[in-house]
Amino acid sequence: MNKKLVFIWCFALFGCGPKNLDLKNIPLGQKSAVQLSDYTQNTKEQKGRFEKPTENGIDLVDKGEKITYYFFAGKDNITFNKARLANVLESKVVTYDGIVSFIGIHPDNRDAVNLLKSIITENGTPDSIIYDERKFTSVDKATLPVLQDAMGDKIKEVTDEFDDKSTRYPQRLIWTKNDILTEVIIDPTNAHLNMAVNIITKKAYADHIVIEYFKPLLKEYDSPYLHLFKK
Repeated sequence: MNKKLVFIWCFALFGCGPKNLDLKNIPLGQKSAVQLSDYTQNTKEQKGRFEKPTENGIDLVDKGEKITYYFFAGKDNITFNKARLANVLESKVVTYDGIVSFIGIHPDNRDAVNLLKSIITENGTPDSIIYDERKFTSVDKATLPVLQDAMGDKIKEVTDEFDDKSTRYPQRLIWTKNDILTEVIIDPTNAHLNMAVNIITKKAYADHIVIEYFKPLLKEYDSPYLHLFKK
């Protein structure tokens, strides 16, 4: 029996393929009951937090933290709330001193609308919405129906002082509960939402352990969402 036939026989009889994991089922703020390294070999250790602004960006400051990244982009056996993950943009889980502290998801655009609907249904009215405005011209006319399908009640046509019309839509939606912040960010174009979902604990957010929430250069703008966290 050749190796290929052995693999097919093993897969059919014992389910020897990759184990499935839905990252939505991994609770934040505690140690993972799942051995994340069983699902990816793409990991990275980070020494320090993002809180030293420089003219070229942000540098890490090592205060003894143990921060581990687990990357999952392009893995067919990994989902988030049943949504497939994008192949190129990275999805990850980050542990901070052994505690699951950040989940960053880039869903496949084919599943993004349904995922956004489920997040809104589950979390209810956002604690904060940051809006954007743009004109959806004939070149990008297929994008507006996608937005309207995802969250039609939050999409509005607005008119400026010159009587020019544009579309106002949520570019960021933020929910907080039990000291955990969930943020959805969209960049709609080419009939896609191009969505990111970030979920982070209050401690990880305040300590700037991931680049998505680094310490800003200006002190007065440090942790601009920190006041949103609530039990």
